[in-house]
Amino acid sequence: MQRGRTLSAATAAHLARLVLEDLAPGDKLPPERTLAEDLAVSRTTVREAMQELERRRLVSRTPGRGTVVLPRSEEATALLERQTGVGHAEDLAHRAENVAEFRTVVEPQVAALAAARAGEADLLALERILQATHAGLSPEESLAQDVAFHVQVARASGNPLLVSLCELSSGWVQDVRARSHSTSEGRRSSFVWHERILDCIRRHDEGAARAAMTDHLADVAHLVERKADR
Repeated sequence: MQRGRTLSAATAAHLARLVLEDLAPGDKLPPERTLAEDLAVSRTTVREAMQELERRRLVSRTPGRGTVVLPRSEEATALLERQTGVGHAEDLAHRAENVAEFRTVVEPQVAALAAARAGEADLLALERILQATHAGLSPEESLAQDVAFHVQVARASGNPLLVSLCELSSGWVQDVRARSHSTSEGRRSSFVWHERILDCIRRHDEGAARAAMTDHLADVAHLVERKADR
């Protein structure tokens, strides 16, 4: 998954929350240019995000009329309830547990393989992602960098099947990931752990990379659990 695709997915998630939580059926969204400026992304990214919202029947786009929020379908209502936690606190907690378990089974071993096999190009790509991660990022931008980092770790493992699994699972775990990036504490913690994981990969220390990824995921699960309890 290219960085542009991960950013468009994060932008789509942000706009879906806007449509479901702040707008009503019949309301119009701002023009692509305005959204791109407000979100500090390209118009192409906004356009791709809008296509995803249209596919999910959240909005309708008509030339000359703009983008209009559609009446909520059962799927959209369920999505809103999942995002807000209305009537689904137990479901959200269960999903977070499933995500934590899945990632803990897969990603520490991916990090260990990356430490064993990473080349200079892999290390440079990981370093560039961290250089683009800073305190001024929005939650959506921080989430996109998070996804990009973990996908790049998978690429460094040298196993294309693990890359595909990591890309595919990004969609499965995005809502849980988004909750950990919704606070400055969560964004800062993610960056610190990514630095530690990169250091282990750079030193080709498989055991340390596996342990660092395990601890990182445990920290994410803890942050999500604390946010859910508030």
